[in-house]
Order: sequence, then C-alpha cells, then structure tokens
Amino acid sequence: MAHYTILGKDPYWMNFWGLMILTAIEVAAVGVELGDTITMSILIGIAIPKFIMIAAIFMHLYGDADSKILTMTALFPAFFIIVMVFFIGLTSPGTATELPAWCRPGYWT
Repeated sequence: MAHYTILGKDPYWMNFWGLMILTAIEVAAVGVELGDTITMSILIGIAIPKFIMIAAIFMHLYGDADSKILTMTALFPAFFIIVMVFFIGLTSPGTATELPAWCRPGYWT
C-alpha cells in the first residue's frame, strides 16, 4: 500500500481502473472502422498516458522519496522507445488494423 493517495484513493486501484478504461477505448478504436490513420492516432494517443501511468505508479517514479532520480533515469530511454514505436506505426500503414501473417491462427483468412 502506498503512503500517498490519488484523489483520495489508493494509487494502485486508481491506476488499474484508468488502465482498464484506456484499454477499452483502444479495443473500441480497433473494432470500429475509422481508417488506418485515425486508428493509429488514437492508439498512439492512448499509449502515451498508459506508459506514464504504468511508469509512475508500478515503477515507483512518482510518490517515492527517491522518485526524482528514478524518473530522470527512466525517461532517457523512454524517449527513444516512443520515437521508435511512433515511426514503426508510420511506416507500416496496416499496423493498427491488420495482424501480420505470422500472428494469425491457421483458420483466419
């Protein structure tokens, strides 16, 4: 249990519900035919807050006594990971709506 709260609630539960809501939005964005560009924009727009939520709470980058140095240490490679994921999405137009052939079960067409 954390020694601080978020909006008066336990941060782990607040993080859990926030991640569940954002995941539901992601699933809905992929399930609805919005076009590749819009779907990818929604997925990237949701991935960034999810990354921040996971890093802040579960990796203890927020709220702990030594969180400032941990945050600076974690954010340096995070920038490069975000750039890499963003450009993979831009160079693969079907990424948001299509699974690669090696991911599909044998009965999908």
